[in-house]
Amino acid sequence: MKNKIEKTIQPDWWSKSFAGAIFGLSLAIALGNLIVVIGKHFIAMDLLVQLAMWSIPWLWMPLLFISFLFHTGKAAIFYMAAANLLAYACLFLLRG
Repeated sequence: MKNKIEKTIQPDWWSKSFAGAIFGLSLAIALGNLIVVIGKHFIAMDLLVQLAMWSIPWLWMPLLFISFLFHTGKAAIFYMAAANLLAYACLFLLRG
C-alpha cells in the first residue's frame, strides 16, 4: 500500500506538453477523419464534414489535459504514439 502512495506524477512538463500538443492533435485529426469515414453512409456529407471539423478541438483539448496525468513524459509519448498508430491503422483500413 505504501508503494502506491509514494508513486507520484513526475513534473517533466516539456515532454508531456509535446505529447499532448503534437500527438494529441494528430490523434484528434485521426478521430475526426474516422467520424467522416464511419458516418458517410448515415449522415449527409456537408453536415458530416462540419461535425468532424468541429470535433477536433473537442477531442484535442481533453487529450492535451490527459497527457499531464501520465507518470512520466516518456510514458505519455509512448501511449499517445501507440494510440496514434492504432487510430491511423483503423482509418487506413476503413478507407480501403
